[in-house]
Amino acid sequence: MKRRVSLPILMLTMLAVVSLVLAACGGTAGAPAPATGPPGNGGAGASPAPGSPSGDGDPIVIGAAVHLTGWMAADDSPPLMGARLAVKQINEAGGVLGRPLQLIELDGKTDQATVGNAAIQLIEQGAEVMIAPCDFDYGAPVGRAAQEAGIVGLSTCASSPLYGSEALGDLQFTVSMWNQTMSAAAAQFACTDMGWTTGATIVDTTTEYTQSLGEYFVDAFQQIGCTIVSEDTYLQGDMQIDAQIQRLQSLPEPPQVILLSTNMPDYAMMVRELRAAGFATPLMGGDAMDTVEFYPAVGPDAGNNIFISTHSFVGPGVGPAMDEFLQLYQAEYGVPPETAFAAMGWDTVQIIAQAIEAAGTTDGPAMARAMEGVQYQLLSGTLTWSDAASGHRPDKEAFILEVKSGEPTFVGTIKPEYVPE
Repeated sequence: MKRRVSLPILMLTMLAVVSLVLAACGGTAGAPAPATGPPGNGGAGASPAPGSPSGDGDPIVIGAAVHLTGWMAADDSPPLMGARLAVKQINEAGGVLGRPLQLIELDGKTDQATVGNAAIQLIEQGAEVMIAPCDFDYGAPVGRAAQEAGIVGLSTCASSPLYGSEALGDLQFTVSMWNQTMSAAAAQFACTDMGWTTGATIVDTTTEYTQSLGEYFVDAFQQIGCTIVSEDTYLQGDMQIDAQIQRLQSLPEPPQVILLSTNMPDYAMMVRELRAAGFATPLMGGDAMDTVEFYPAVGPDAGNNIFISTHSFVGPGVGPAMDEFLQLYQAEYGVPPETAFAAMGWDTVQIIAQAIEAAGTTDGPAMARAMEGVQYQLLSGTLTWSDAASGHRPDKEAFILEVKSGEPTFVGTIKPEYVPE
């Protein structure tokens, strides 16, 4: 039986009102330093993140070994901003088990060895739970370090099906849906909802995430009853797709939709080159397209008729919980959240707090048992994890966005009827 856990929206509403009143009176402190320049980069040890307690109590220490420089920063910096805000709000409401949360951070610098060493350093400095990067290849070293230390680790948004207990251990989770769901939702939207019956793919084979996203899209698209007319590949960093475009142009009939699977800045390059070559075809992508760099990079001219399967939508129309979050974020940072990845960091800390409360401890096995089978109500939708023997598979929905004039808009949510194994 699933246990249902809801975010404390009433508490957040009261806090949001207080924050906004203080802001109007000039009584709030300045926004924390941008996530791209966190404490701890200098190698002398991590420092408390903005909004964390000063350390004179008995805090519950959460370590965040994430990538704040290099290309992965586009995926990891926004979640850290959301996580910082969640820590602050929870502490203002009394903390967890009567103890404040303390967030300590180190930059993995988009390097697998560096982020693994950062995780070990944070654990040595007292981290009782770990927050890991938004990718399997660049986040697994953090999960492995957490597992070795016997503590729970959560990736904010790694969607590879390898990010779970089977590959990383029985204390490791991801707050994201897996690629099976993300791809199947995109396929169902394209084939069933929009009636695009022929499709093509250009898939970056550099990382497990980008490769499996494309593979699962092809599987689901064909399983639903539509046809893939072209499957092409790409290597991250090539920054041109002339040959792939020529092969698309040589098809007897152009595809009705094209799925792209890569990371930034390559995503924006693909869109611009396809549009320049005359392809007005609907384009689709995964969550790595939904980054702060993507939208200005494609601009208002090329940034149309693009659809993204992602984690959430940080804007009006999603629901009351998102409206609460937007108010709190604006009051704290002075700007709205730029992408759904900010909500993933908030959700991750909320889950950590609720799991510690339920377990009554930060003990890794006890926390993991408390997390399995719970239905969490999150900004990124409902989430339930299977048990460790089943991989900690996340049962979750996907959000579909449409890019119009270079800006994301909310279309709806999809829990796909068919999900590849």
